[in-house]
Amino acid sequence: MSSVFNLSTLRTLTEILILWFVFYQVLRSVQGTRAAHVLNFLILVVLLTYLSRVATFETVYWLLQWSLLPLFVAIVVLYAPELRRAISSLAQMRFLPQSRRGKGTVTAEVVKTSQILSQRNIGALIVFERATSLQGFVDTGIALDALVSAELLVTIFTHNTPLHDGAVILRNEVVAAASCLLPLTERLEIDKELGTRHRAALGLSEETDAIVVVVSEETGTISVAVNGSMTRDLDAPILERILNNLIREV
Repeated sequence: MSSVFNLSTLRTLTEILILWFVFYQVLRSVQGTRAAHVLNFLILVVLLTYLSRVATFETVYWLLQWSLLPLFVAIVVLYAPELRRAISSLAQMRFLPQSRRGKGTVTAEVVKTSQILSQRNIGALIVFERATSLQGFVDTGIALDALVSAELLVTIFTHNTPLHDGAVILRNEVVAAASCLLPLTERLEIDKELGTRHRAALGLSEETDAIVVVVSEETGTISVAVNGSMTRDLDAPILERILNNLIREV
């Protein structure tokens, strides 16, 4: 009897740990996106459904149980891109550490690139992937999987090259893809002087936790967008300090 009880308890604990791990990874993947609050609400509904069943609140349990299916369908329909990125992030999880160049090296290369492009009035969008997977946006561009270097980035954004339109997405020390499409912000109160690149940078930073560096083609000014806000008119030392501080948070 005791062994059966212990086996049942172990199985229950294992199930709880598996569910907790999956929910944690999904929430981590959509953190900072529109889907995050909805998933939190869904988890609360599931928890209340379980508690009402344990407490034998039959009417409450019946209502909550029947509300789960419409909620799941609504979330899948309305937040398909965010959920796709979350699933992609789970599929790409690595359990063994990988050798990397220092994050400061990648930051230095991006700062150097921004400086060169700013002086030449060449527009650019450079995205740092953080906790939220950007695979959905990587899939819209051309896969490169090349080490980050100022020479490569300057070449990509130089006019009349096949990949100069769109954004470059950096994943750790690698250029994951170039010519990627980003979502434009829908906010109406932003500065009318901001062009498509700046609106795309804000749009992505509103939906994910990515850091987006923008170089204006018209003015050569350098900006950084993160968490739905933008810091503009940066010089190289300030840009490097901001990037290092943000990347250190991950």
